[in-house]
Amino acid sequence: MNDLISRQAAIKVIDAVFPVDPMKSEYARGIACGAALAKTYVEQLPSAQPEMIRCKECIYFDKYIDCKEMYQWDGFCADWARNTYENWYCSRAERRNDG
Repeated sequence: MNDLISRQAAIKVIDAVFPVDPMKSEYARGIACGAALAKTYVEQLPSAQPEMIRCKECIYFDKYIDCKEMYQWDGFCADWARNTYENWYCSRAERRNDG
């Protein structure tokens, strides 16, 4: 099962469950070290939220220039081979790197 959780919420739980003074004992140092390691791993996890790329930001989008009156659409998607709007999006979008 793919449950989405907040990275910040997971870090708060680690901090709340392991509020250990590492100077108390060797055991406490081990717990503090493990909690710090777990926190570092959680911080490094990639986002589970996909990046949304609008058609106007996609490499496949070709804007209709000076033809807006002729078409109800804003442009054309070369990947899907169909007309599209600038603010639509799809799962196959690839961000354009032109600025």
